[in-house]
Amino acid sequence: MTHTISKLLLAALVAAGTVSAMPATAPAQGLDLYIGPDRDYDGGDFRRERRYDDEDYVRPRGCSTGQALRRAYRAGLRDPEIAAMSRNRIVVEGETRRGQYARIYLANRSGCPRIG
Repeated sequence: MTHTISKLLLAALVAAGTVSAMPATAPAQGLDLYIGPDRDYDGGDFRRERRYDDEDYVRPRGCSTGQALRRAYRAGLRDPEIAAMSRNRIVVEGETRRGQYARIYLANRSGCPRIG
């Protein structure tokens, strides 16, 4: 019995020595956590500068799918989905607050005006 206890104590002593010999590192030194958009922390403006003279600049035109879905949700549709999208109009389908199936037609131009 004493032989077993002495072996356990020796094993615990070796384990404690191994743990204490490990190099100590700062716990949060290598962890960088950013939530949100990329930001420029050197005092400059973090928003992307719009360069209208850039070759790759594309002027946003029309109604995006996100804008159309927000517009349909504000109009009273629950779980709106894009049913069809053409050059001139966007069709959004969903259920009304009373559970009825409905369709909304939006013009594919800025502001997403409702056409039907």
